[in-house]
Amino acid sequence: MSETKFCSRCGSEKIVKRGKALNAMKTTWKQRFYCKKCGFKFIDKKPNLCDDYEAPKFEYKSKEIEPIDWSSYNEAQLNEKPMFLKILNDVLEMFVFEQVKSNGRPVFNSKDLLFGMLVKIYNKNSARRTISDLKLMKELGYIEQIPCYVTLMNHFNNPSFKPILEKMIELTALPLKDVESDFAADSTGFSTSQFGRWFDEKWGEEKEKRIYRKAHVMTGVLTNVVTSCIVTKQEGKGTGDTTQFKPLLNKTAINFKLKEVSADMAYLSRENLEAVIKKGALPFIPFKSNVTGAGNGLIWRTLWKFFKDNPQDFYECYHKRSNVESTFNMIKQKFNGFLMTRIYMANTNEILCKVIAHNICRLISAYFELKLKTTILTEAQETAKISILL
Repeated sequence: MSETKFCSRCGSEKIVKRGKALNAMKTTWKQRFYCKKCGFKFIDKKPNLCDDYEAPKFEYKSKEIEPIDWSSYNEAQLNEKPMFLKILNDVLEMFVFEQVKSNGRPVFNSKDLLFGMLVKIYNKNSARRTISDLKLMKELGYIEQIPCYVTLMNHFNNPSFKPILEKMIELTALPLKDVESDFAADSTGFSTSQFGRWFDEKWGEEKEKRIYRKAHVMTGVLTNVVTSCIVTKQEGKGTGDTTQFKPLLNKTAINFKLKEVSADMAYLSRENLEAVIKKGALPFIPFKSNVTGAGNGLIWRTLWKFFKDNPQDFYECYHKRSNVESTFNMIKQKFNGFLMTRIYMANTNEILCKVIAHNICRLISAYFELKLKTTILTEAQETAKISILL
């Protein structure tokens, strides 16, 4: 047995022995000690052969970043705006808007309204300054009517537009189905102009914070295209990341063949891992430090063992998840991370418009950088018209 020479609490060497402590069977004993400096009473511990052992630290070796093809990038940027308008018009031509007859003022053309909403988001202009752009769009033949700026903003709050915008996200990602097989999921916040107030009982004062909306997305890691998007409030039932993982996964799997799906620790659950496996893909979600491979089924144990035994291979696939952060940065830098609308439905439609604009821009970049020959027009010819009753 090792002889204790210092206090385990304060480190003082002024300790004295205070009898022996026997175990329940009275077969072995340990020496009791008392520290004169801090008064701490403790029992001597047997030497542990693993005390001086330190497991080798894992250091991830990142892959080399491929150089940017600046020639293709420049071509994409120089031709982006005219191609954006052409692709947007092709997407809207895939819808057949059937207006319900009613008394009162005539209903405005829904295609022209959606076109104006997307142009406003793309240019990051106010509704008033967007009208001058729409006048040019009318001369080019993209729209038939020029809506009033008030009408344009009011229709951001139109709940009938939400399923249309969600379908447009799906259609703008569809041409990339042959090049995207690895996907990543995450969520981000878009701040509003409103503040939420509450009384803090702990500090006895009223506090406030800015209200934001959460966008849960699934993106392709090669082109950063958004394949599915769900907008929720910042907190409450159904706003957690892990609860929105399956809907994002299922919607993406409709048009894309999944190979790998990566996400951060917030999405770790047996249900999410099994959902990815059922889609024929491999999940790359890191396990928390306090998680073991015991229980939770065969899939959980197998993935946990791979995570522990092959950290380099695991993180090479997992770090593709960083592309979803790049996607959020692209959207917020180019189309603003602040919402100009105030009502929740209008916030939702505004975020969906930002995602659609982002998808069209990624489609244009893929056309030049990946030599992608499939366009929205080609997809429109292969897909039946979508009837929308408004």
